[in-house]
Amino acid sequence: MDREKEDRIISEFLQSIGPWRDFVIIGGGYALIIYRLYLADQAIKAFPVGTKDIDSLIPRTIPKVSEKNIAKYLSESNFTQHFKGLEIPATEIYVKKIDGVDLEVEFLTDNSTRKGKNKNVIIRGVVAQPLRYLNLSFEEAVPFITHSKINGYVVSPGAWIFHKGLTFTRRKSDSKAFKDLYGIWYVTTQLGTFSDQAITALRNMGTKNPKWLKTFQNNLSRWLKNATPLDWSKVEAQDPSGELRKASFKQTLKRLVLYKVLEDGAEQRGPGFEDDFWRGVEEGGLEVGIGRGILEFFGEVLGIF
Repeated sequence: MDREKEDRIISEFLQSIGPWRDFVIIGGGYALIIYRLYLADQAIKAFPVGTKDIDSLIPRTIPKVSEKNIAKYLSESNFTQHFKGLEIPATEIYVKKIDGVDLEVEFLTDNSTRKGKNKNVIIRGVVAQPLRYLNLSFEEAVPFITHSKINGYVVSPGAWIFHKGLTFTRRKSDSKAFKDLYGIWYVTTQLGTFSDQAITALRNMGTKNPKWLKTFQNNLSRWLKNATPLDWSKVEAQDPSGELRKASFKQTLKRLVLYKVLEDGAEQRGPGFEDDFWRGVEEGGLEVGIGRGILEFFGEVLGIF
C-alpha cells in the first residue's frame, strides 16, 4: 500500500464533497486503510489490501449546508456519474481517476423506514442504496484528519466488524464474502491496541443489540463449521502479506463467537478462567472448557470445535 497515494485519494475525495463531508461516513475497504493511516499506531507494519471503491454512508436526513448539493460538488470536481441497474431511481456511482486509480464512489444509507426499505433514495442530490444493519455504522462514527489536513469520518471499527459479520453470508459473490472475513481478521488482529479497542467496542454494541449479536455469532459459527479447505485457502489468499493463517484466524473467530462466555467465566472465576477454558477445549472439546467454569449449552456453536 502506497501511504502517500492513499492519503491523496482520501483527501481529494473529502475535498470533492465540500461541506457535506461532515455528514458522510467512509466505510467498506477504505475504512481499513483509514484505520491504518490515521488512527492506529504508526509503527505497525501491517497494511490492508487495497481497494478502488469508497463506500460513502449517508443518513437519510441531513441539514442543508450549501446551495450546491453533493452531486454538484462531485461534478465540479470532475467525478463522472454512471448508472447501474434498472431501479428507479437507478443505482449510481461516481468515478474519477486519481493518481492513476479509477476511484469509484457509491452512497449507502440505512433501511430503517416503514415503507420502501429496499428502494434507492435520493439524498442531497445523490442516489443512496439502503442496506440492512447500516444504522449501526451511524452510531459511533470516528473523526480523522488526513496528512493533508482534511477532516473526515470513518465507521467505528467495532461497527465495521459487527456489520460485516452480520452481512457476509448475504453476499452474492463468494469472493466478496472472503474479503469481508479478511477484513474482520485485519481489524481484530493487525492494528495493536486499536484492534483491542475495536473488539471492546464490538462487545459493547453486541450488548446493546442482543438479537443482532446472536445473528453475528451464528453466522461466524456456521461458517467455521462448514468451511472447506478450499474456502480457507481463498480466505488466506486475501492477505497479500501472508500473515493470515487458518489456525490463528479460526481462534480469533471462535473468540468473537464465545466472548460472552469468556467474560462471564472470568467474572465468576477470575482472570485465569480464559486460559483454563482454552486448555479444556484443547484437551477435550468445548464441553470440557465449559465444565471448568460455565454451565451453559451453546447449541450450534458446539459444531465449530
